[in-house]
Amino acid sequence: MHTTRYLTLLALLVSSLLTAGCNSFRVSEEEVNQEVAKQIAQQGKQSIQLEMDSQALNLDLVVTQAKIDFTERDGGLVMVDLQSDLTGTLKAFGQDISLTTKVNPSFESGIRLEEDRLYLVAPKILKIDVEGASFSDKMLRSTLGELHGEFEKALVAYFDEHPVYVLNHSTFEKTTAAMVKDIIIHEDGLELAVF
Repeated sequence: MHTTRYLTLLALLVSSLLTAGCNSFRVSEEEVNQEVAKQIAQQGKQSIQLEMDSQALNLDLVVTQAKIDFTERDGGLVMVDLQSDLTGTLKAFGQDISLTTKVNPSFESGIRLEEDRLYLVAPKILKIDVEGASFSDKMLRSTLGELHGEFEKALVAYFDEHPVYVLNHSTFEKTTAAMVKDIIIHEDGLELAVF
């Protein structure tokens, strides 16, 4: 019974897309940013962990805010600015130094679709700003310069598990998600090509 109903819905959707001459749909930058803000609020204290034994470093990065900006540059990129609270320890001069500061990484990424979820892929860090002027903040600034690779690995692991958008906001999105063949990044949103 469900299969027949699903196939009927799918046939209606495909025929309506064809008769309307529509072979793609869009998700705006604003919609993605609203979804990310909602996820951050719901996740609470979920953190990105960064550990490096060689540096005696154990850090938790809790994302408090994210801004996503789409650009057509270089064939289409997702630009992301994160605001986060960082806590942990850093070993320097034979002592463990406790850290609590604000860290704001900026990175560029691609995007992929898996089932009905959009994920960031292959984030490449452009810069990491550390707020504050204390001794530990200065130590962290100098250490983060050596940690771009580890930071990127941690971001990859985080965004592999956390989609930035789920195509479930309407019956149309839910039904067409399985038919998306390509994602085109525009300045103000994503175009999801269906055929």
